[in-house]
Amino acid sequence: MERKQWGITKLYNEYFHEPTSQLYKLHAKLDALVLQAYRFTADDDLLEKLLALNLELAAKEKRGEAVIGPWAPTQ
Repeated sequence: MERKQWGITKLYNEYFHEPTSQLYKLHAKLDALVLQAYRFTADDDLLEKLLALNLELAAKEKRGEAVIGPWAPTQ
C-alpha cells in the first residue's frame, strides 16, 4: 500500500466491486444480515425506512423509553 500510495479507501474501492474478492463477499454478507436484522428487504426504499426508524427511536428516547438495537440475526 505504501509503494502504491494507497490508503484504506483506495484499497476498499479497488476491490469492493470484485465478486471474487473476500471483501466483496464479506460486504454482501453484512448487507444481508443488516437487512435481516431490521426486517428490511432489498426492494425497500432504505433511506425512507431508516429515516422512519430514526424518527421512531428519537421519539422513544425523548419519552424516556429504552432504545435498543434490532433483534439478533440467526445466521
